Amino acid sequence: MRVYYSTQHHDYGNRLALISIGLVRSDGHTYYAINRSLSARAVLADPLLATDTWSHLPKLADDALDRHHPDVKPRHRIAAEVGAFLEAVPDLELWSWRVAHSHVLLCGLFGSELDLPDTVPDWTGDLRQEAHRLDIDPDELPRQLTRHHHALDDAQHYLMLGRCLDAAAATDPQESFDVVTSTGKAQ
Repeated sequence: MRVYYSTQHHDYGNRLALISIGLVRSDGHTYYAINRSLSARAVLADPLLATDTWSHLPKLADDALDRHHPDVKPRHRIAAEVGAFLEAVPDLELWSWRVAHSHVLLCGLFGSELDLPDTVPDWTGDLRQEAHRLDIDPDELPRQLTRHHHALDDAQHYLMLGRCLDAAAATDPQESFDVVTSTGKAQ
């Protein structure tokens, strides 16, 4: 079973810091968490993160991260919950759109790639590369309805893209896009 996932992060130049992670299984089960130890100052200093990411996180009246919100969790708890979520998936395949940083951030939850739970693959399928393999211009794929960056919304969009690309691989790509975009799922 596939799990599509997305991460939001801050790039410090020499390391990536997790802001949030969203996962959605191909059967629709989801997981979402925000890193309690994220640096609001660093996020707000980046104009793109300030508008596209920070504005959609749970905050208090003074614009500080609401550390008591149920989605805001310590990193060790996120790692344990992500591990449990992924270990419960039979024949697990990981898929994402921005694989390079998402896979690094996923592995970083557990320490390193060597520390991944045994049932979690040490690679992630790349939806963008799959579109390229199928000779599909990414601009031809269905667009995400929201322009903000929210890890769970992104992961749910990747699920739709995965279904679209699977349908395209099996049939005529244009027919598949029409079916997926009109119904929201491949038939």
